[in-house]
Amino acid sequence: MPLRSTASKATLAAMQNIAILEKLRAIFARKDTAPRTEHGAAELIPFARKRAPRTVAFALQGGGAHGAFTWGVLDRALEEGLAIEAISGASAGAINAAVLGSAYAQGGAPYARTRLAAFWQSLAQVARMSPLRPSMLEVLAFGRDLELTASAIWRDVLSRVVSPYQFNPLDVNPLRQVLGEFVDFEALRTPDAIHLLIAATNAETGAARIFTNGELTIDVLLASACLPQVSQAVKLDDGYYWDGGFSSNPPLLPLIEQTSARDVVLVRLNPASDRGLPVTAPKIQTRLNRIVFDAPLKRELDELERLRRVTAESGAQRSAFGRRLAHMRLHEIGEDELMNEVGGASQNHPDARLIALLHREGRASSERWLATLQAEAPHKQSRTVHSIA
Repeated sequence: MPLRSTASKATLAAMQNIAILEKLRAIFARKDTAPRTEHGAAELIPFARKRAPRTVAFALQGGGAHGAFTWGVLDRALEEGLAIEAISGASAGAINAAVLGSAYAQGGAPYARTRLAAFWQSLAQVARMSPLRPSMLEVLAFGRDLELTASAIWRDVLSRVVSPYQFNPLDVNPLRQVLGEFVDFEALRTPDAIHLLIAATNAETGAARIFTNGELTIDVLLASACLPQVSQAVKLDDGYYWDGGFSSNPPLLPLIEQTSARDVVLVRLNPASDRGLPVTAPKIQTRLNRIVFDAPLKRELDELERLRRVTAESGAQRSAFGRRLAHMRLHEIGEDELMNEVGGASQNHPDARLIALLHREGRASSERWLATLQAEAPHKQSRTVHSIA
């Protein structure tokens, strides 16, 4: 019995040795068949390194409930794993930026996606309680364009007859409570938080003021989204403020000046051009609103083009800002046909179906932009404005 036990142990040890030798032989065989240089020496193959995520900065235009389109764009960008250095925004763009930035500082991209979705679902719940929401019959009769519905006409008439200081003397704003639930301002002040630039308009001077992370409060966000026909002006430390879209929609040049991301992405909610001439009173008012809210952006785009041309002609590209302008790529994402189809009145009604549609189209537009991003030539600007069928 001891002899058998000793023999078994010897056999097991021999088998283990053979296995080790086979592994060594395989390793040496791989070394022998490694790629060779022209001199016969084995070529060293470096370890594959994980590619760093592309860093971007977003400029988000305002547009009320149409900001759900921006949510879709951001949702797909976060899913892709893009590194977001900074976000500028006005009105709905500012609110999207604050919700995303707060959640991102607490739990990264997955948590930011979850909180953005929950935020827009909460807005849809609040909208269901509005006495001025369109009826189901109006939705069936007018489809997505609500500008001729009784609720939209009544809202327009009411805003021309009485002010929010009369019909809402206590300044009740449901958005205040929603923002309190979804934006952690302490998280926005942490060192690694996404850099935010939020615009509001001084109601007395008409000048834009840009607020950064350390200055942000609920009142600042409410000021950035304050339409004077609907809400009372928001009192801040240096005066009263209205919607940031009147003066900087969104802040583009400040975003470029204060960041280093090579790719700057402008998300437009106002169509770059409207189809046809408006002939009804609601359509004329919608066109006027779009012209007013688009004027600051057009001025900034013209100024950006002028600065690029001047720095190139004067040789100022050797300066830090000149190099920034020369190497930056400006991308533009928008859905003109979709925004013309849903109409301006729908900005006031964050209906669950509208939000779902805009989020879906925003994700699709972002997907198309991401698909072309890698193929674009260096230093090239892109204007990615897609149309739906």
